[in-house]
Amino acid sequence: MSPVSGTGEDGHRLPGATGTPVATGTPVAAEEREPSPLRDRRFRIFAAGNALNNVGESVYATVLPLMVYDLTGSLAEMSLLAAAVPLSLVAGPWLGSAADRWGSRVLVVPGLLTQAAGAIVMNLCLTAGHTPTWLLFGCALLVSLGGSAYLIGWVTGVPAMFPRCPVRARGTLNSVFFATTLTGPLLTAALLRWTGYPALLWLNAATFAAPIAVWALGVHPPARQAASGTRRRARSGVREGWSAVTSDQRMLTMTVVHVVLSLVCGAGLQALLIYDLRHSWHLAGATSGAVVLGANSCMLLGNLLVAQRATFRPHLSLTLGTSLLALSLFVLTAPFWPLFFGGMVMAAFGQGLVLSTVVMMRVKYLPQEVLGRSSGLLALLSGGAALLSPLLIPVLSNTLGVRRAFCVLGLLSLSALWYLRHAGPAWEAADRTSPTGSSTALPETVAPERT
Repeated sequence: MSPVSGTGEDGHRLPGATGTPVATGTPVAAEEREPSPLRDRRFRIFAAGNALNNVGESVYATVLPLMVYDLTGSLAEMSLLAAAVPLSLVAGPWLGSAADRWGSRVLVVPGLLTQAAGAIVMNLCLTAGHTPTWLLFGCALLVSLGGSAYLIGWVTGVPAMFPRCPVRARGTLNSVFFATTLTGPLLTAALLRWTGYPALLWLNAATFAAPIAVWALGVHPPARQAASGTRRRARSGVREGWSAVTSDQRMLTMTVVHVVLSLVCGAGLQALLIYDLRHSWHLAGATSGAVVLGANSCMLLGNLLVAQRATFRPHLSLTLGTSLLALSLFVLTAPFWPLFFGGMVMAAFGQGLVLSTVVMMRVKYLPQEVLGRSSGLLALLSGGAALLSPLLIPVLSNTLGVRRAFCVLGLLSLSALWYLRHAGPAWEAADRTSPTGSSTALPETVAPERT
């Protein structure tokens, strides 16, 4: 389970700002409706390529912890491998700066090639024989770094690629991602006993070709989606991206909640759940994959309830998702299998609500000119919290036991719910003042570029 990202609602300028306001990430007012992106042939091609790639990623995410458990039987080593994903998010602000300065095109294909290189090296090492954990971690980190570059590249390119429906396009792509998370556990459960781990990891490596093929068909971000002045401002660093987040109460509230949930429900919780399925409930690897499949189907349902609504109500969906996540952690303490599985289902549904809200808020409330930097910074914050998750949760489990660890995590998640409720009036004031984002201006740190 893993873990998120507006602009000033009151028209305040950033410190030292001059000049005229800039456009927000989307021109659509809160009460207006965007058309469905599925009517766009280019979007369908783009989504299909991402879906095939995500199938391989889902297989990889399911197989890797199961394989490490069979090799080591250690929760600590499972958590170490899980830490590769949030650790790669440290590069997010710099990748976002590159996207804002040169456009998102510079990240997509290089990111895919980096992922493929890491996956191929890992597979070759596993095929050759026993692989030490540190080498597996290095390959997993390379895969995750390439994935971060690829993700930031196409995320920042979506508004320019589909300008008539940027928020729903982002939400629908997130729905496609969650749909493919069902495929990974399903394929793992069906094929693992026949193919073994290495063959499934090779399947992941092969799927990196799908989005490259989509690019070759001409469906990709435009060559120059940022104005010259924006590219030059991007050289000054990521401060403007952070100011765009903190100047909007909605984005600031969402960021705090997401960071807390990333700590509580990050990679460490996923590893703990798989460990508990194998160690306490004594389920086989294939059966564990089937259980994860059942939970992920509810994650998709939660995502669809947010992403496919014609009107987007982020405060409602964020509150509901956080509440369900908190409640599910207490349910997981029950030593009764139907309740435990019900807790996993509830947690997945709540996570689907939260994650869909987070990614759609970034597109709706952040100015396009700083979308890359702001998204990178938000990924760094949530990734840092998620990186602490695989360090914190094994300590809680070893000290208190698995059931008490779930209880402590539930108490921590209640703090996010309390903060969200406390920030409700400020969120409502921001909605009244600026439904779709602020008229935040970026600082004119350099003179406009001459033509």
